[in-house]
Amino acid sequence: MSQEIYHPGLRGVIAGETEICRLEDGIQYRGYCLHDLAEGATFLEVAYLLLFDELPSEEQYADFLSILAEEQKLPSIIEEVFERIPVHVPPLEVLRTGVGLLSHFDPQSSENLMLAGHDQTIRLLARLPLVIGAWHRLRLGLPVLAAKQELSYIGNMYYLLTGNVPNALFERALEVAFITCAEHEFNPSTYVARIVGSTRSNQYGPILAAMDAFIGTSHGGGDDHPLDVLDEVGCPENAQAWVEGLNPETPIPGFGHPVYKDCDPRATILESECERLASACQRMDMETLADSIEQAVWNVRKTPPNVDWPLCRLLSYLGVERDLFRSLFAAARIAGWSAHAVEQCETNEVIRPRARYRGAEDCHFEPLRHRSE
Repeated sequence: MSQEIYHPGLRGVIAGETEICRLEDGIQYRGYCLHDLAEGATFLEVAYLLLFDELPSEEQYADFLSILAEEQKLPSIIEEVFERIPVHVPPLEVLRTGVGLLSHFDPQSSENLMLAGHDQTIRLLARLPLVIGAWHRLRLGLPVLAAKQELSYIGNMYYLLTGNVPNALFERALEVAFITCAEHEFNPSTYVARIVGSTRSNQYGPILAAMDAFIGTSHGGGDDHPLDVLDEVGCPENAQAWVEGLNPETPIPGFGHPVYKDCDPRATILESECERLASACQRMDMETLADSIEQAVWNVRKTPPNVDWPLCRLLSYLGVERDLFRSLFAAARIAGWSAHAVEQCETNEVIRPRARYRGAEDCHFEPLRHRSE
């Protein structure tokens, strides 16, 4: 057998083809510029685009909203189980538990991606805000809320967590955050979703597998640790010295990305939302500090901020608890994970790579009775 080229971590390897997301020369979702979608679309329009390969017409969108509204309810077992989970368990892990429980009550749980993938995704989209809200409020000793039919999807996400109806500025900022987090090509969790999808599971399999990968501490997305950087630096005057004082090999939360070397387009989009929110919330001091740190990191390391750098500030301005950041990111990414799982399933190609063996060879076997002599 010929010796093949080895790429550790598959870094740089083209591992498949997709029509869902392009990262070169600016992010595009199915051919649409992410900046344009963030400026004018809703998250549910983007979710529809990712799932169905086109933006919805008014009639299609109305039908989509109607189906989601009908599915905005949870089996009673969810709240019963959540009441028994220790309050120290991270919300992201509880969300994974909630998704697993929902899979048992899905009316199409025995049907694979080709038959029911999109239907199962729509039910998940409808119920994830309820799951996240239920856990957060139960752990605080607050009553679990039902979705308000008069609110938008994103409006309900905010309401189910906080008990407050968001103003237009807050709602739009969270909408933009969900749009920018909805999809990002072959990141680790998405590729895991494609692997499971290639085996023709139902849609819950890829989502649960993707969430397990996403829970890993080396997987970016929704990281709250950039807030620690802001706290540690303290004031703009300290930024340059703080960065210079770090070991050059020490990663800085919120900076660097394996794909983007000059600019993460998602960070650019969210920076604008942060400025609007900070101005309204009288938190421009944090934006000024963030700018000084960005400049210092670029001066010293030539490393740009990634999506987490502005996202953590945006969610902080909205009053979201820090340990909920990654759950919200995952709730947005459900759309991308689901689309990739279906796309891979449609190729009828099971993902089955090979490994380069590097262990012992040609060892002589002796029965157990001889090994002890």
